[in-house]
Amino acid sequence: MTTYFLKSFDELLDVILTDYKNQFPEADTSQGSLIYIKSACMSSALWGLYKYQDWISRQIFPDTADTVNLEHHAWVRGLARTYGETDSAYLARLLDLIRRPPAGGNKYDYVKWALSVDNVAAAYCFPLAQGLGTVDVVLVANKTNTGSEVPSSYADITGSNTAVTPGKLVDAGADFSAVKAGDKITNNTAGTETTVAAPDSGTQLSLSDDIFTATPQDYTIQSLTTTVKTYIDDIRPVTASVVRVMGPTIVTQAVTMTVTGSGVNLAQISADIQAYINTLGPGQTLYKSQLLSIAIQNGAANAAITVPAADVVPATYEMIRPGVISAT
Repeated sequence: MTTYFLKSFDELLDVILTDYKNQFPEADTSQGSLIYIKSACMSSALWGLYKYQDWISRQIFPDTADTVNLEHHAWVRGLARTYGETDSAYLARLLDLIRRPPAGGNKYDYVKWALSVDNVAAAYCFPLAQGLGTVDVVLVANKTNTGSEVPSSYADITGSNTAVTPGKLVDAGADFSAVKAGDKITNNTAGTETTVAAPDSGTQLSLSDDIFTATPQDYTIQSLTTTVKTYIDDIRPVTASVVRVMGPTIVTQAVTMTVTGSGVNLAQISADIQAYINTLGPGQTLYKSQLLSIAIQNGAANAAITVPAADVVPATYEMIRPGVISAT
């Protein structure tokens, strides 16, 4: 942002004292004089106004606004912050909404809709994936919140609690093995809902809120993919005949390379390779040239990559993640 109007305290003081000297050449403007003291007070006040003007100008635009005003910019456009979402991720969604406003259900809209649901870290839309009028949406879950990049995917789990334990759902006849942290759970009897904090066992879940206070109370547990599909189905165009929401298939890829050169940082090469592979989305290729570039950026004169033997091209819904990374 342009800050040409900003002036420092010293610049303001110098301008005021210069004006005094121009109008009253014989006046005493030395430090400690009455003119100097009055000019310093005025400069201080003006400096504060300039700083406040600078702060106001930053709040006008969402990409420079502080957190509270960023949230206000988003609120005006009906964009809610998801659970655990950072300011940078929230801003990215807001800017995408501004630059690509809803357009009747194009592929960008499906990504926006998916990212509006808690614990969705990334989403990819594949139009016409199953033919005319069909859409596939592949989700990547927020690993920090859910424990896995692969979102939970199962038919709704229903039942009734068999015991009351604070902050828990206990059902001795249930099978919660597919449930992950962040999945939505509804107490149908009480009309309340919360999310799963952590699966304790096949028959017990820790909850984000204590919503089961008596027995028996009926419940429904919904996977992240189902929650996203339900949300999208409610707002998508009716002309889409089939919309599938699913998680990616993880493909683990090892990397083995031998590097030459003095001052090579082998540990950083391994770390940067892991970071690079972790950025790949569904269907995105792992390029050997990128691995070589990472080695050179960390001091290698050259590198011989034996694994993989060629660029790794996953299937459309496969997502490559790092296996054993060896740089010697």
